[in-house]
Amino acid sequence: MPEKRHQPKFSVIMPVYDHAEYVGEAIESVRAQTFGDWELIVIDDGSSDGSGEIAEEFAARDRRIRVLHQVNAGPAAARNAGIRAAQGEWLAYLDSDDLWYPQTLANYGDAIAARPAALFFYGYRHRLNPDGSLTELPGEFQGHATGTREIFQRMYLSHMCVCYRRGLMDRAGPYDESLRSCEDYELYLRMSLHTTFEPLGRATGLRRRHGRNISRRSGFSRFQEAEVLRRFVEKQGGRQVLPQELISARLGRLYLAAGREYLRGGCFRQAGTALKQSGRWRRSSGAVVLRIAARLLRPFSSKRSADVPWMQGPE
Repeated sequence: MPEKRHQPKFSVIMPVYDHAEYVGEAIESVRAQTFGDWELIVIDDGSSDGSGEIAEEFAARDRRIRVLHQVNAGPAAARNAGIRAAQGEWLAYLDSDDLWYPQTLANYGDAIAARPAALFFYGYRHRLNPDGSLTELPGEFQGHATGTREIFQRMYLSHMCVCYRRGLMDRAGPYDESLRSCEDYELYLRMSLHTTFEPLGRATGLRRRHGRNISRRSGFSRFQEAEVLRRFVEKQGGRQVLPQELISARLGRLYLAAGREYLRGGCFRQAGTALKQSGRWRRSSGAVVLRIAARLLRPFSSKRSADVPWMQGPE
């Protein structure tokens, strides 16, 4: 008969894609936890730099670590694979280039014992800069439980700072694998319809900044975020629990920001789509949208309107 696996308190899910220089330190930060009842599931998402092999070396030395290998399918699919393999009562996450503080799981354990009815806990993070210095970022909403209203207004949760009961994932559903960004935000919005988010009140670890994750938010990422929020409102029940004024203001601003970033990148057709959506949610007329667009286009005045298809009138 196959050996029956111990059911740990925590299952830690760690996707990795080409982070050979960091993944060993990330794994070591889990092994250094003062709370020992955990399993770590590393999902090698088609790495080509030996990241999966590094994880396998740790698994060979520590039975609490398992490594899954898959063809590259993105972070949502990798996390779902880890969740399907998880044995723990609680799910926690750490990206392969970040680090946990040694007390993180112990702090979650204390919070669970103190608030046994809670389903979801969140902390905050500090930043590890490229020069090795640390930036202590203040935690948001750490004084009280939060819910749909707060998470709709601002994405303040980070993978490395959340821990929730496995049953909550079963109720809310898995990560949406069609998304290559904002997949975490989309999931937390759905979860907010089933529970409140309880503050841990502590930093869980270090978010490492490096050349591959320091970038300006693109028009696409802002537009994707707006689309996730719009879908939540129109198809997933958000409209029933949020005031229309909040919905309109949030989506109007976000689509406007997406349009601005698309313009910076010279993506004029996409900018037009975003600005039209902004006008829709702000209930602005077509003339108002065009005035906003013209104002945003002033830095690009060297580009003639004939080069911007959506600025042209009907044929």
